[in-house]
Amino acid sequence: MKKLNKILFMALAVVGLASCKDKLTDLKPIDQIPSEVAISNMADVQSAVNGVYGTYLGRRPAYLCSFMTDEVRLGTGTEYRNVGNILFNWTYVNDSQDWRDGENGGCWTNLYAVLDRANRVLELMVPVPTPTQADVDLKTRLRGEMLAMRAICHFELLRWYAQSAEYNAAGPGVPVMKEYAKAPGTFRPARNTQGEVISQVLADLTEARNLIPSSYTSISRLTLNAVRATQARVALWTKNWNEVVTRANEVLTAQPVTPRASYTDLWSQRTLTENQSTEIIWRLNVTAANLGAAIGSLWQDVGTGAVQASAATKLVNTFDQANDIRYAAFFQVVGSRTLIKKYGVVITSPANGENFQYDIKMLRSSEILLERAEAQAELNNLTAANADLSALRAARITGYTHTNINDKAALIQAIMDERYKELCYEGHRYFDLKRRNLPIQRVLSDVAGNIAIQTMQPSNFRYILPIPNQEIQANPSVIQNPGY
Repeated sequence: MKKLNKILFMALAVVGLASCKDKLTDLKPIDQIPSEVAISNMADVQSAVNGVYGTYLGRRPAYLCSFMTDEVRLGTGTEYRNVGNILFNWTYVNDSQDWRDGENGGCWTNLYAVLDRANRVLELMVPVPTPTQADVDLKTRLRGEMLAMRAICHFELLRWYAQSAEYNAAGPGVPVMKEYAKAPGTFRPARNTQGEVISQVLADLTEARNLIPSSYTSISRLTLNAVRATQARVALWTKNWNEVVTRANEVLTAQPVTPRASYTDLWSQRTLTENQSTEIIWRLNVTAANLGAAIGSLWQDVGTGAVQASAATKLVNTFDQANDIRYAAFFQVVGSRTLIKKYGVVITSPANGENFQYDIKMLRSSEILLERAEAQAELNNLTAANADLSALRAARITGYTHTNINDKAALIQAIMDERYKELCYEGHRYFDLKRRNLPIQRVLSDVAGNIAIQTMQPSNFRYILPIPNQEIQANPSVIQNPGY
């Protein structure tokens, strides 16, 4: 990974070109040419915004959360490549290419690159002329999208690298970037507190929701509903339970949870309708040109079908395999292995043509419904919490009949268990455990009998990820998390 004051100027044009539904023009990357000529009209602004979306690598949280926790198992034998074994074994080696760039450090690099590009657009678009009302409206919306993107990046960085598992407003967070680095040679940002990061996140989201019209419903972009969903996610992290309920109500009114009859389509179709006709609130497009951004290839190789990781026995055994529609949608049994099918699977051999070209689901209504259930339980509204949990399960399990859970702690645990199932391999599990200060616990069969990597307690310094070492070496203002 490059140090922060260098990665802010990385050219990620290939990713930007490939992963956006809206095609880019031949505009040169705005971080490589003089700012005064980078953006001069609204077409340039639109292209620059497309590049920001294209830079975002949405599969990294899925990789982290799955290998770090209890969603996958590694294996023995030539059919397993065990690419994620460093993360899976919690053996963080700072000078390891696999650890630094492919796993933890790659997230730091990518999110700060997206932040820098979003900040460039926000500043350089200001003087761009808007000769028509359509241009005025477009400029307003694009500003809202970039503010939302800036908020999301800061929030993701905080979830990854904050010094504490649970939110602590006074504790060390990550550097906040409200403008792009104009003097990278002397750019040495320090870590802001977690409270300062959240304040910036909330301010950006508040402004964004006033700029993006409700009539704009492209799920490949950050819509008003995506902003609301992000507000709900942030409120969950900071334990602002009333805010979770308020924002979740807004989201679910616009996009209710997908019913059981059409749920499988969310995962079997490579790309979904662009509007908000499903529960997909925000997606990142994966095309033939950027298959390296696909999630499915985290688990199997495209060309050979070699298995990098398969489904954790612990996770698989939580499903009603006969009646829960998610079981067949998420998993495929091949011999003695249960392969991860949520984003495609090579069932018998590479000859089946699977290339894992499925759009990445970044925000879904199912997540928001379970967030509301958790918040209602925390607010002691167990009736409402049970109703939300029942609604989600009834939409997934044939013949489901709900029995109310009247103990608050037991109900919250049931909701967390449902998140474990519904949101597996989407980049949630590690963060769910962190925000409740819960241990990572694997069953013995998922760690090949190695008890040393069966349980990770929040008190272990390895439970918190390190700031990438090259950042620490290059920027003395950034203080490393304890233990590294």
